[in-house]
Amino acid sequence: MPRLGKNTLLSFWEHKNWCQGRDIIVVGAGFVGLSAALESRRCFPDASITIVELSPFSGGGSTKNAGFVCFGSPSELLDDWNTLGPEKTIELVASRYNGIKNLRSNFSEEEIGYEPTGAIELFTDEVCELKEKTIEFLPTINGALEEVFGSKPFEVKSYKNGVLGANDVISSPMEGILDTSKLYRATLSKALYEGIDIINGCKIQNIERDGEGFRLDFDFGFFEAKEVMIAANAFAKDLIPNLDVQPSVNRVLVTEEIPGLKFNGSCHYDRGYVYLRRIGNRMLIGGGRQWGDGDSKEVENKLKSFLYKHIEGTSDAQVEYNWIGHLGVGASRDPIVKTIEPGLHVGVRMGGMGVAIGGIIGRELGGLPQL
Repeated sequence: MPRLGKNTLLSFWEHKNWCQGRDIIVVGAGFVGLSAALESRRCFPDASITIVELSPFSGGGSTKNAGFVCFGSPSELLDDWNTLGPEKTIELVASRYNGIKNLRSNFSEEEIGYEPTGAIELFTDEVCELKEKTIEFLPTINGALEEVFGSKPFEVKSYKNGVLGANDVISSPMEGILDTSKLYRATLSKALYEGIDIINGCKIQNIERDGEGFRLDFDFGFFEAKEVMIAANAFAKDLIPNLDVQPSVNRVLVTEEIPGLKFNGSCHYDRGYVYLRRIGNRMLIGGGRQWGDGDSKEVENKLKSFLYKHIEGTSDAQVEYNWIGHLGVGASRDPIVKTIEPGLHVGVRMGGMGVAIGGIIGRELGGLPQL
């Protein structure tokens, strides 16, 4: 694309006061991007800070989030234990749990719609081998995490209110659910109060060094900044090709209101690849990427079938909301927070845990600039 000499499609005022000579630009206005900008504001009270976001609703993936306040189901942690090793698994869980505690200390339950419902992991006949391995693993993971939580986080339960066709359930009383829009609005309000600019509808197409700073080209102009933080998670690889992060399509369905719905709280299934929760008198189900491409009709139908089969009272419920989100995943589940080169920093690869760790990763990212 030809390089513009000036932002010729912008007014003088837009170019001068929103695009030119910024101290810090953050790419991505999700939970990580907002938290990074707030941390940079704390470090540099007088800096000009701008967040650039492609989505019209600011949050990108964050406002498509299903609202789980979780740190990993037992079968998911078994998977991590085998691939990452015990030490890294414990470190990841501790980070997620600390993020949850920070979230609850920074916002009231009313502000973010938080409900301390606990969670269950559901096992069916289709995952019998996984169930046996997970239950065998339970004393190990409980012992390893007791110091993190102050008590054992998981327990096999027989109580399955509203759940059908489960041959075992593992309960986790320390998880919860929240209202994604309330959490996002509360975080966004803090950023706006701190004088951080947010510009929507801008897709950054290229970042290159320009003198002592950087130039960020978008579809009808460019920004200038001394320091850049990339918090675009699943799509960060578009700007930094060598990053080990890529988008994974995630389907999410929400039913119409269901009279007499018994199920409450949240539920994980098959290493966290499928997740369910209650929203008012509706049920949400999402994920299914172990079944194939989340963009496909096949995965959508499997999610519906799973919901109808395993949650009491849903068999006649119609799906009223149906959307696609994108997780940032890679070879490992641990996040990437690092400086790519002086002045250019990234904080990505939340692995579906953006609610729990978005604030922590954002603060870590926001501490990297050196103005």
